[in-house]
Amino acid sequence: MNQSITRYISRSAALAICLAPALVFAQQQGSAAPGAAVPATVPATAAQPSADAAPAVDPSTVVIVTGVTRTTTKKNATFSINTLGSEEIQRLAPMSTADLLANFPGIYSEGSSAGEASNNITVRGLPVTGGYRYAPQLVDGLPAYEEPEAPFMNNDVFVRDDLMTESVEVVKGGPGGILYSNGLGATVNHVTRTGGDRLAGGYKVEYADYGFLRQDAFISGPLARNLTGAVGGFYRRSDGVRDTGYTADRGGQVRGNLVYTSDDRKTTARADALLINDRTAFFQNLPISVPRFSNPGTPANPTRIEQDTIQPLGIDFAHGTTASPYNRRFNMIGEYGTRTIDQADGIHPNFRMFTLSGSHELADGWKVSAGLRHTEGSSGFNAVFTGNDTATASNFLNARYQNDVISPAHGAALACNLNNAKLIGYFNVPASNACAAFANISREDFIRKYGKAAGVAGRYLNDGSPVPSSANLNFQVPFIADTDASSTSLDLKTQKSFQFQGAHDLTFGVYKSRYNYAPNFQAGLLVTDVAAQSRPVDLTVVDAQGRQVGPSLTTGSAILPGWFGFVSQIHGDGNAAYLLDHWETMGNKLKVDAGVRWQDLKAGVTRRDRNVSTDLTPPNVVPGSIQDTAADNEISLPGDPHTLSKTFRAVGWSLGANYSFSKAFAVYGLASSSFRLPSLQDLNDLSTAGATVVNGQTVEISAVERIRQYEMGLRYLTRGFGASVAAFYNNFSPRSSVNIYRDITSGTCATQGGVTQINSCPEVAQLYKRGVRNIGAEVELSWRPATIDGLELKGNVVLQNPKVTGANYTVTQEDKDAQGVISGYHYVQISEDGRRPRRLPKVMVNLMPSFDLKPLTDVPVSVYAQYQYYGSRYSEATDTNVTLYPAYHIVNAGAQYQVSERWRAHLHVANLTNQLSFTEGDPLFNDLLSPDGTRNRGVARPLFGRTIRFSMTYMF
Repeated sequence: MNQSITRYISRSAALAICLAPALVFAQQQGSAAPGAAVPATVPATAAQPSADAAPAVDPSTVVIVTGVTRTTTKKNATFSINTLGSEEIQRLAPMSTADLLANFPGIYSEGSSAGEASNNITVRGLPVTGGYRYAPQLVDGLPAYEEPEAPFMNNDVFVRDDLMTESVEVVKGGPGGILYSNGLGATVNHVTRTGGDRLAGGYKVEYADYGFLRQDAFISGPLARNLTGAVGGFYRRSDGVRDTGYTADRGGQVRGNLVYTSDDRKTTARADALLINDRTAFFQNLPISVPRFSNPGTPANPTRIEQDTIQPLGIDFAHGTTASPYNRRFNMIGEYGTRTIDQADGIHPNFRMFTLSGSHELADGWKVSAGLRHTEGSSGFNAVFTGNDTATASNFLNARYQNDVISPAHGAALACNLNNAKLIGYFNVPASNACAAFANISREDFIRKYGKAAGVAGRYLNDGSPVPSSANLNFQVPFIADTDASSTSLDLKTQKSFQFQGAHDLTFGVYKSRYNYAPNFQAGLLVTDVAAQSRPVDLTVVDAQGRQVGPSLTTGSAILPGWFGFVSQIHGDGNAAYLLDHWETMGNKLKVDAGVRWQDLKAGVTRRDRNVSTDLTPPNVVPGSIQDTAADNEISLPGDPHTLSKTFRAVGWSLGANYSFSKAFAVYGLASSSFRLPSLQDLNDLSTAGATVVNGQTVEISAVERIRQYEMGLRYLTRGFGASVAAFYNNFSPRSSVNIYRDITSGTCATQGGVTQINSCPEVAQLYKRGVRNIGAEVELSWRPATIDGLELKGNVVLQNPKVTGANYTVTQEDKDAQGVISGYHYVQISEDGRRPRRLPKVMVNLMPSFDLKPLTDVPVSVYAQYQYYGSRYSEATDTNVTLYPAYHIVNAGAQYQVSERWRAHLHVANLTNQLSFTEGDPLFNDLLSPDGTRNRGVARPLFGRTIRFSMTYMF
């Protein structure tokens, strides 16, 4: 890895060094020949910094390139559009793509609390499914990877904004669903810097108080008369915003482009390349405790978590994590043998992205353009999730004794499985007539008559010392996935400009995509303590004198080193055609965008679930001996393949209009019907589904999602004051879903010791539908009072009221006795109808005041602050164990100092007040108690604590 990154960075430096003389020469030539053509890729002044703070930009003149087929200003757009320029992005100092997108109205990014990559976002109340399902990430108008929702490969792993980013634009609905694939909720376009008519460049070094050091650089300018170039990227190392005890983040990216523009500016050609090889830590939920409650939460009386009553269980909320140097590495077992996992590999994208694009203007108003992108590489996902089993060591070990020693051995005895390692290792098996002796024996008699084991002991893996009975123990669940992926997208457009009752720009496009996705996912189960530096724990079964009997329960702290998972191969072949007419009439006051898109997807899937339980005890080990381990007795290996070969298709449309009453004031309205073809997550799941039979008849399951959107708004944009107000209504049509549960009343269910064996009961396929409706408003304001030069007040507010429609289904739940032993099962009827979707706030506020001191004091300092507020959120939409997480806010602040004409210093403090709250969490259960038994326990993902960042930037 180090050699790979070094090679990338070395190539970047070498390319920059090679480009510099040519750029300088071109600059000199340009000065000597003032009549030379200026490339039309970016304005000549775009890359030229000023010694003073940049002057305020007139919002009415902001030009957008996303969701349009011709140059359009933000004020004149017929749809919802929000933008951030490079200067704003640098000032916001986002930690991640999700952190940046939190600044756009209508997008909720859950605090970017997973780290620098693999976060979740949601748009305007659409269901939170994980990742970027309804918000594809584009780079210069083409998808970074064709499918934005891929298990263990979130769309943000491809996208890292740096000094090469010119702007980021977000289109919500409307033409986004016509011009781009999967633009159901929001289409996010990251616009890359290109070369201008002058040599320009920049270098930024950034340090943070958690061992973070990052360097960004770019250089751009003319290479020849009609050719410009730009190259740049970043490299970063970090100990992690949470204290992992090792280097948590390391890696970077290099990207560049060449742009050719003909003398008459009618022909452009562009080539882009991007290489990314990065590792970032993935942070998950932490154990929490709350005041004791006796009854489960209901819709009428939910379990409300009060911020000041939440307490950590062994791990600091602000900067703590379950990861540590002690549990950084662990072993897993599978069809490959044994492998060592390194948590420091984290989220590890290693991709190459190559793009060719161009356009040519023909006679009589015709124009053709094309874009071709190929992305290929691999993505690693190495994350450990937190179990909700935190207990004192004595209670935790007793639960292991009851559930992992006695229960399986008793079950083996009743089934007369006399070769079971736990039975022969932990119990005395009669030399003769054992099956008769064990027949119908009760649990208590089995222990009293035949037991050798008296309990389970825990020892720390690093030094072998015993775990104190007062320590807290818990499970950790590794999710390890290695994914090979490739994607090719081709977008061809023909545009005709003509006059008919005004000016028309009619665009017809065809789109082709092919992508491959091959994940290999495996989960495990580890035992660790719950402390600031969590340590793995090995478990052995002992007799009354504390001596080991039989096999160990764990190997290297793994009680299940090869649990569930899957190995899949997915291929998608898509085609689309779209038509969009942009019409301007009534003296260009009225602008109309009308479009339609047809798309299909031919999918092929082969999936092998890890569901073949296999005993991988080495041949030289005697089963049941103290040299044996029970951990390798039930390794889940890939089973028989499930396949899917199916074509999906849909049609969507959009109609929007904008009317300008004046240069500053406009109103707009939009109606659209968009669709979402099955994602990689859907295809992977659908491959395991056989024919769905409900009430004796086969039911066709609809896998295409559809959303009807209506929006109207107004914009008043001047240099001194800007206001955008939008009211929207979304109707996310219910999609057919199938709930599978076990029929515990069936006579075919097997029992052992009077307890139903749930996996022997037949499955029931229950068809239901789940949709979401949302009504809301977005307000975006900016004000630069003329009486206070340098002051700017900006902000946005989102009010929404999303509701689930449908979603009524059945689940089975365990019954447990006082010792935590499963004693049976019961049905629970679940309903989400009329409830708010999980993890979605009704209110979001983002206020960003800033004050440039230069105009009033001649001091080149600009100070700013940011206040973000998110309302309370439900952990799940279900009507059982209803849990309401509290509202929270984040305050960020900073200052920029223009040291000289070229140098700028920047201090940024994130979470200034060290607000400790939670972006998400599991439902709380009244029967799950904290280790001391006085409170209830759960798991939730906290905000990052206060961090301080400082950077120096040199621009020329």
